[in-house]
Amino acid sequence: MKMVKGTIKSVVVDDVDLMRATLKKVLAGFPDIDIVGEASDYESARKVINETKPDLIFLDIDLNGLTSIDLLNEIECEPKIIFVTAHPDFAIKAFELNAVDYILKPISSERIKKAIDRVVNLNQEQEKFNHPDGYDPNADDRFKPDQIILLNFDSKLSFIKIKDINYIEAFGNYTKIFMNDGKLSVTYNSIKNWDNRLPEDVFIQIHRSTIVNLLNVSKIEKWTNDTGRLFLKGIEKPFEISRSYFFQIKKKYKV
Repeated sequence: MKMVKGTIKSVVVDDVDLMRATLKKVLAGFPDIDIVGEASDYESARKVINETKPDLIFLDIDLNGLTSIDLLNEIECEPKIIFVTAHPDFAIKAFELNAVDYILKPISSERIKKAIDRVVNLNQEQEKFNHPDGYDPNADDRFKPDQIILLNFDSKLSFIKIKDINYIEAFGNYTKIFMNDGKLSVTYNSIKNWDNRLPEDVFIQIHRSTIVNLLNVSKIEKWTNDTGRLFLKGIEKPFEISRSYFFQIKKKYKV
């Protein structure tokens, strides 16, 4: 399938054939959406997502008895997620995982449009972050550790150095920026865009919702089901390293 430039590569995942057909029919009315794959169960969803690496997934919660939220720790890309489900109980968990929207069945074209508008607006904001005024496409697009940027703390803008960021967590369509001195800033951005801009030798992504400063890591240990746990200096509670990121970390850093 040939994709039109500027469209949003999308995958539809639902274990009910009629629901997938209905959703695809509704999405056909949105020129921004280009459906590049679909899946009816957990394993086929993981395969098609890893093969197509979509920008967006329309995802049901229940996939033949398995929870699709677990699937998000096993994919090799970071698409935006719109949950389309009959289960209202997972909404809080979904937004903790940086879901763009959570739509309860039965769906309507108006409700889908609202969710897609959110994706488009978020993409525009992220584009501004990645390509600010004065952006030079031939220059190194990543921040330097000593580079100074402006962040908002308690409604006041402050200059901070990149290396003074302790860790970053997804927060719906926003991200929480935790500083070494304990200050917190909330920005309208995504984990993916922070990962694209932060210096690779200082920051590392350990989960689809978490980036940490390597200079502050005190310990990493194996955990259950090929996952890991990471400890930052001065923070007692460990951070989860998902299976795919734990594999990448061991491959890159283990000697």
